[in-house]
Amino acid sequence: MTRLKGYWPLVVGLAVAAAVVVVAPSTGEEKVEAEDVAEGIEGQPATGWDGPDATVTACEGGGLQVPDDPYSPPCFAFEGDNGGETSKGVTGDTITVTYRQTPEPNVLALLAQLMGIEFNETAEDFQRTVSGLIDYFNANFQMYGRQIDLEIYDGQGTITTELVGGGREAASTDGLKAAVEIGAFADVTGTSQPYAEALAANKTIAFGPPYLSREWFGEHRPYAWSLASDCSVVGEAASAYGLARLIGQPAEGAEGDLKGQTRKMAVIAPNNAEYQRCADAGLKVVEDAGEEIDYVTDYALDLGRIPNQATSIATEMVRQGITTISCFCDPFMLLNLTQQIEAAGIDPEWIVTGVGFIDLDLIGQGLSKSNDQWDHAFGASPLGVQPELEDSPGYKAFKSVRPDEQPSVAVDVFYYQLYQLALGIQMAGPELTPETLETGLFSYPEHTGPGGTWDYFPESYTPIIDLREVVWDPKAISPFNHEEGSYVGNGPRFRREDVAEILGDDSPFAEDDSEDEEGE
Repeated sequence: MTRLKGYWPLVVGLAVAAAVVVVAPSTGEEKVEAEDVAEGIEGQPATGWDGPDATVTACEGGGLQVPDDPYSPPCFAFEGDNGGETSKGVTGDTITVTYRQTPEPNVLALLAQLMGIEFNETAEDFQRTVSGLIDYFNANFQMYGRQIDLEIYDGQGTITTELVGGGREAASTDGLKAAVEIGAFADVTGTSQPYAEALAANKTIAFGPPYLSREWFGEHRPYAWSLASDCSVVGEAASAYGLARLIGQPAEGAEGDLKGQTRKMAVIAPNNAEYQRCADAGLKVVEDAGEEIDYVTDYALDLGRIPNQATSIATEMVRQGITTISCFCDPFMLLNLTQQIEAAGIDPEWIVTGVGFIDLDLIGQGLSKSNDQWDHAFGASPLGVQPELEDSPGYKAFKSVRPDEQPSVAVDVFYYQLYQLALGIQMAGPELTPETLETGLFSYPEHTGPGGTWDYFPESYTPIIDLREVVWDPKAISPFNHEEGSYVGNGPRFRREDVAEILGDDSPFAEDDSEDEEGE
C-alpha cells in the first residue's frame, strides 16, 4: 500500500475536489453582472476604519495578525458594534459557511485510483480536518465579534458528473439548499463550475472554482474566488515561459532522434468554452511575439472517448515530428497520450503546464508507472516546494487547536482554501458583505511565502502571481508520500513579465544535474 503522508502543495488547494480539470460552458442566466469595483486602501479593512465612528484600528505596535505567518494580514484591533446582520448568512455572532458532502467518499480517492495509487482517507477525515481548521481561524483572525459556523450538508450532485459537463440540475438544487435553505454567506466546496455558478446565482460566495477563465471570474464577481490560478493566467504564463525557454531552441530534454532538434511545439487543451478562452489568451501571447505553435489541437472532455482521441492526437504528433508537447490536460488524457507516444517509440519533451494536478508529485508518479515518457518532463508551476507533512503550515495550524487529533494528509489543501475566506473576512471589516469582502481582499498587501506571491486586484480573483521552474526526477524521493518520483527545482520564482530576466540562459536541467553530482 502506498503511504500517503506528505503535503498536498499550495495551489492544488482550491481545486482539490476535481479529479480532472474539466469545465462546462457557462450559462448566461447564471452570470453576475459586473459593477464598478472598489479597490480600497492597501493595508486597511474595507469598513470600520475611517470616520468619527471608526471601530477598527491597527494593533498597538502594529505587526501581523498571526506572527511568523508570511501570508498574515496586518493586525487589527476592534471595539464597538459590528452591524449585526450585514448580509445573508451573517449575524452579530456568526458567519454561516457551508460544506457540501457529495455521495463520493472523496474525489481524491478517485484521482488516486485513476493513477493506480491507493488512497484510504474518508469523507469524515476531510470533514474533521476542515472543522479543526475553522477552529484555528476563529481563534487567530480578526472576526469582529463573529465566528465562522460550518454547516456540513449532504448534496445531491456528484463532482465526477459535474466535472464532465453534466449534473447541472442536481448542482442547482444543492446551490439552492446552501444559499437559500441554509442561508450561507459562503461555501468552501465550490470546486465544480456548475455548483459554483449555482451558488453565485443565489448570491453565496463560492471558494474553489478550479482553473476557470479570467472572464468567468469577472462575470461572477464578487461571488467566486480560488487559490488555483485562473486558466487565463496559466495560459499566458505558459506562453511567456515558452517564448523564453522553448520556442526556436534545441529540444535538449528529448531523447533519440528528437534530441537536439529545433523544437516543434504542440499545444493541446480541452474543447470546452472556458478552456478555449484560456488557450486563446496563451496563443495570443505567442502570436504577439511574432511566433507560432506548430500543432494546436483540442479534445472532448468525455472519459469514454479519451483513449481514442489520444491515439489520434499522438498519431498526428508523430507524423509532424513534434519534439515538445505542452498539454493543458486532465491526468487521464495525459496518461493515455504518454502511453501512445511510448508505443510509437519516440521520446519527446513533455512540458509541465501548471494545471490538472499534473505538477503534483502524486500525478507525476502515476504517469511514470507504465513507461519512461515523464522522465522528459519539465516546465513552470505555481506550486511551492513541498515540505514534510509535519512541517507544513496547515498541519501546524490544525495541531495548535487539536493537539490530540491527526488531520488529513490533504490538510494544506483545506488550510489555504479556508485562508482565503478568513483573510477576506478580516480585510472586509465589521460590515461584512460579498462586496466588502471583495474590496478587503483587493486591499490586502502583496505577500510572499512558501507557496509563492499573493496579490489580489481587479480582474484577479486568484492570488498567485508567480511560478517556479520544475523538472521531473523519477529517482528523487517525494516529501508527499516518501516514494520515488518528485518535481525538483528550488530556484528563484518568476513572474510572466520577467521570466527571461530571472531564468537567464541556464538550461532547465542544469540544477537537476548539479544535484545529482552532489549526491554521488
